[in-house]
Amino acid sequence: MDKGTPLVVAVIANWNLRKDLLECLESLYKTDYPNMHVIVVDNNSTDDSIVCVQKQFPQTQLIKRNENGGYAAALNDGIRAGSVLNPDFFLVLNNDTLVPSETLGKLVDTMLSDTQIAISAPKVIYHDHPERIFSLGDRIYSWFPLPVRIGRKAYDRPAYSKTMEFDYLFGCALLIRTQSLKQVGLFDTSFFMYYEEVEWCQRLRSQGDSIHIIPNARVWHKISPEARNESPFVHYLMTRNRLLWIRCAKFGFGTYIRVLVFHNLRTLLSWSIRPRWKYKRDQRDAMLIALRDALLNRYGPPPTNLGLRKSRTKHLLNNGFAQ
Repeated sequence: MDKGTPLVVAVIANWNLRKDLLECLESLYKTDYPNMHVIVVDNNSTDDSIVCVQKQFPQTQLIKRNENGGYAAALNDGIRAGSVLNPDFFLVLNNDTLVPSETLGKLVDTMLSDTQIAISAPKVIYHDHPERIFSLGDRIYSWFPLPVRIGRKAYDRPAYSKTMEFDYLFGCALLIRTQSLKQVGLFDTSFFMYYEEVEWCQRLRSQGDSIHIIPNARVWHKISPEARNESPFVHYLMTRNRLLWIRCAKFGFGTYIRVLVFHNLRTLLSWSIRPRWKYKRDQRDAMLIALRDALLNRYGPPPTNLGLRKSRTKHLLNNGFAQ
């Protein structure tokens, strides 16, 4: 390690994604940044992720969890472990990303040049469509506080090539200033996965810190927009956690009801009555269960039976919707 360069601890959460994890680590270790320590936190995978990491990347610090406590809990474990090294920055990274060699250095240079930046992120590009943007950052409007992703699915062009400040940054690749992390604390594990970075960024902004996208730094994200849109688990977690976040952020009861009615219930109604959405029955059921759990303050891991189509009434009753 280069002691004259700020230390970055990279934290990667993993669950049963061996191939992508190994490719992510390979790209990370090819970086031209000279002072980095990598921690992989495994959420009790049932594949051979751990064995393969130990064999191919023995320099990686491994943390094995006894259960899948979610993405936020895994990141927190990695951050706690990395804190003993007194790093200047933490790099939070999804296991299905690829990091170009120059990206980390560009992020660190920007953070060093402006101490008011608490988090910076690279431009996130679709791996399978490298000409298109997955995420720059998000705006949040208080009257209807659903994150509005800027540049999503747009073709990359000069308009998206300047450094910009956002309300929150997509959590697949974040460089976090350690001092800011100490001030606001760790990720909220109630979210399990999704919206944990939204809530965390909001805590940072509430104390006056800024959050920037650095577009000349990039990562490639292997996420499939089709798979994401069709997953009942994603629909469950996004629906439930969106309402949890609105509550945590204290937008007020009126805002909570507006989002519940004009976003969630409108979507459910459309999926129920429009013939073109008949194939979304599993997603609709997942949203119903998510709304139930949000109203009953049930958070943490999602139900294990999402997407297993049953009689809808029996399914909901068995899971306590009528309580």
